[in-house]
Formats: sequence, C-alpha cells, structure tokens
Amino acid sequence: MRTFLIVADQFYAEAKLFHGANFTILEASYLIPDDSSFDDCYRLFSQYSEIKIVMDSEASSLAERVKKLAVRGGFTGSILATICKDVNDIATVLLPENEANFTSILKPYSYWPAIKKDAELQSKEAFPLHCLPEAAREFCQAVSDSCGTPIDFAGLSALGCMSGAVGASTRLEVKSGWQEYAVLWLAIVAEAGSAKTPVQSLVMKPLREIQGELSSRFQQEVKNYDAETEDEKPSLEVMLFGDCTVEGLYKSLASSQRGGLLVSDEITSWTKSHDKYSKGGNDRQSYLSLWSSTAVSVLRKLDGICFIPLPVLSVFGGLTPSSLPSLHGGNEDGFLSRFLISCPDKRKQTYSKIGVSEGAQYAWQLFIKHLWNLEPEINGGGVWMPKTVKLSSEAEELFAKFFNDIHTVINSEALPSLFRGSFSKAPSQAARIALVIHLGRQACGEEASSSLVSFETMNDAIQVANYFLGHLTALESGFHAGASKAENIRKKILGWLKRHGARYPNKPARWTTLRHDCRAALSNGELINDRLLEQTLESLQEQGFIRLQAVESIAGRNSKPEIVINPNL
Repeated sequence: MRTFLIVADQFYAEAKLFHGANFTILEASYLIPDDSSFDDCYRLFSQYSEIKIVMDSEASSLAERVKKLAVRGGFTGSILATICKDVNDIATVLLPENEANFTSILKPYSYWPAIKKDAELQSKEAFPLHCLPEAAREFCQAVSDSCGTPIDFAGLSALGCMSGAVGASTRLEVKSGWQEYAVLWLAIVAEAGSAKTPVQSLVMKPLREIQGELSSRFQQEVKNYDAETEDEKPSLEVMLFGDCTVEGLYKSLASSQRGGLLVSDEITSWTKSHDKYSKGGNDRQSYLSLWSSTAVSVLRKLDGICFIPLPVLSVFGGLTPSSLPSLHGGNEDGFLSRFLISCPDKRKQTYSKIGVSEGAQYAWQLFIKHLWNLEPEINGGGVWMPKTVKLSSEAEELFAKFFNDIHTVINSEALPSLFRGSFSKAPSQAARIALVIHLGRQACGEEASSSLVSFETMNDAIQVANYFLGHLTALESGFHAGASKAENIRKKILGWLKRHGARYPNKPARWTTLRHDCRAALSNGELINDRLLEQTLESLQEQGFIRLQAVESIAGRNSKPEIVINPNL
C-alpha cells in the first residue's frame, strides 16, 4: 500500500522524517489556494491507494479541501484525516499497527530527543524499607520526612544501629559448620552537605544513650573499687566506637564480649588511619579478620597476650563519590567486598516543618534497647556463648536458590573482576541481614518462631542484599582512580560545548578544536587522553547533548567526527 501524505505546513518538517517510508509528502499550502493545481493533484492521487492528512485542530478546512479534490479527481481509495500535535502523533498515523518503532526508519539524528539528566541514566533502586521490622520502618520514614533526605540514609543507619545493638548475643546457623553473626559494614555514598549526619545522629541516638549508661556505671564502679581487695578492677564496656587504633579497639572488645558498632562520619578518614600508628603495617589485615569475627590473640605492651574469642564489630559511615577509589585501595585484598554500599539518587532537600515526635523517638529507643538486652547463653563451664537461630526449611530452600544464582553471575564473564569478591560474599551478607531482621521482628512481635528464620524474613533479606549489589555495580566507574578526573573533563567539555553552541548556532564543532581547547582548559595542565575524550563524548551523546556526525575520510585517512550540538543545550 502506497500512501499520499498531505500535511499542514507546521508539521511539514516532522513529516519529512518519514521520507523514504513509502510516503509521498505534500505541503497543504500547495493545495489550498485555488483549483489551478488540480491536474497535478489528480496525477498524484492516481498513483496511491490511500490519502493521509495531518492537520491541527484548527485546520479542518484542509481535510475538506483534500476530499473535494480527491472526489473531483475520481480517487476511490481511503482518506484518513487526523489531528496531530508532534512527531510522535505523526508516527502513530503513518506507521501500521505492530510495525517497528518509528525511530528505526528515521534518518540518523534527524531530530533531537529530550536531554537526559544524570539522574535518569544512573537512577537506582530506593532502599526497600518494607523489608525492615515495623518499628524500624515507621521511625525511618519519620526521620526521612523530617530531614528531607532519601529513605536510604535512614534505612542504612537503622540497619547499622540494629546490628550494633544485637552484637554477639545471637548468631545464625546457616548449616552445620556455617555460622554468621550480626556484623554489617555499611557505607552511604553522597556528596558533602547532603544531610547524612543529621539522619545518622537521630537514628544512632539510642546507642549513644546505652553507651552513656555504660560509662556512668563504670564511673560508679571505679568510685566504689577498693584496690586492696581481690576484686577485679573495673573496666569500661564499650559498644559504640569512633575512629580509633586497632590496639585500642581490641582492648575494648576484650573487655566487652558483646561487641558493638564503629561509626565514622567519613569512612575514608578511618581507612587512612590504618597502619598510621603501626610499624608493622597490618591494621588493615586486622580489620579484614574482624569482619569474619575470627578469634584473635593480641600482644599488648602492658598486659601481655590478650585472647578475644569472638570479636564482633559492625561499621557504619559515609563517604563522598570522589573518595570511592580510596576505599578500594587499588588492591584486591577483599576490603571493598566486605562493605554494603548505597549511593542514593540525588534529592533536592527542602525544609520540612514536620519534626520527629518524642513518641517516635521513644518507641525507637525501646526497640533498640530490646535488641541490646538480648541475653546470650552460658554453657556448663560458665562461658559466655551466643544464642543460635536456624533457617526454616522454606527459608533454607530460598537461600540455596539465592546462593546458586549468585554463583551463576560470578562464573559469567559479564561481572567485572572488581566486584567478584562482593558477589561471593553476598550469601553471607544476606544471612547476616536476615538475622538482624529476624531479631527485630521478634522484638516487634512479627516473627512466629524465636529460633527459626522464616521464609518471609529470608526473602526480605535477599531483597536488601540485591539492593546493595545493584548500587555497587552502578558505581563501577567511581572506584577507579581516574573517576574524579573523568568527571572534571566531562564538566569542562560540556561547558565548552555550551559556549560554542551559543557563539556558533547550528554549526558543528570540530574534534581538533575541542580537543585543543579542552586540553588547555584543565587547571592542572594535564593533557586529556584521546580515549577518555571519546568516552566522554559518547556519554554526552547518550544523554542527548550532542551527536557525533561522521565525515568523509580524506586521502585514506580516518577523519574524526564532527560534533553537532543540541540547540536546546
């Protein structure tokens, strides 16, 4: 079927996009003035089996004019008149139903799509708040609404607070010989000034109060201590840690079998302190062992050898996107793979008159104190032992499927080597998250069995684990040392293109000019690698800022493309 397309003048440019798609296009102004063009129209009508008319809502006279001419010319095919607004409407009229998307028949780059913002390209799943216990869900939502921040900030803070409160009181036995503790290393990636700290302060408040009570009790014990008796000298129980040396951390863990949470506003400051005071330079390795809660013997200068049978330490903190490479450290020692990383989409923070009510804060405090008061078991020899919970048969089947799915991904070539360690630890992370959620739901009365993790809890834990894996892979480029440089180059190039587009409208930019000018624009004088420049331009093209338009090669030489700049830039 061949179609004779008659379009109102204002749609002519859009209709030309379909040139070559079995349409002959004619502007309406050719038909409307008088009947002198009738003979020409008749010859055109006779070649086609249908007429399609594209008009706006005020051009009904166009349709009547075409019908009149067609009837006079003896045309017997179908005539379809349609009101259109833009190229998408025109595509609907012109393309048969179920035909390929109209963009496949357009000439390359014959129109400009809407520019995609960074958030559209990098949009990531929001923290699955519904997976947390009721008390955590309600408090996190209240904090997020009050602070005007992504729910991820409160969600991760709550997970860290819960894991720190549980400590070494309880463990999950995945199967015989495989136990996991409530040890979660959590990191929020966000720009400075994104209000991570206010959220963290509100959520962590119950832990600070617990630590205050422990400190008050210690001071009272010191006051009542009589050095002349054989009573053991009081020691301060610490469950909330700031940036500290490994030796100081081990000392505190030795005096408190319960374990706790290390909170660092900037994780990079914590990682940079590794080995700062250690001549042997093994602090980083010590922390790697802590994630696994491996028993450790520590040689201390004054007290000799100190044995810690079960060091349990969760970590929570933030870092900026530019500091991601320092977390990786440029090596494959497994430090990065121990972290659960979230990078929420940027959100404009607005002031909210809504505060976090005292009732909500009090309920959250009671919930965290309930987890802190979980009692361990004491064996026949009077030795402190964590209580053990297990997986229900349904939860175990679901966990096994998750384990197998993860290892299918690991064995594929698509997964970057940088993330293989993180994926290999995902089952352990899911089990730990399941333990924390299970105990939290026990505190809220949501879990039927105290000793078995349910299918629902394991399913929610896997959702949370997958959330972290999704955010991690979305940040792949940020872990490389050149990430900040690449972003700087991108900003420089985009600024140059805006200036060029304003100065020379509708004139393509030359590759060599762009390359020369942007090299000179870098503040540190560092030259831009051609490959990095190409990658940056490809990224800008993907977002709709530019088009890379091929030019004919000269004398057998491959010419660089011209850069057509979006007039909407």
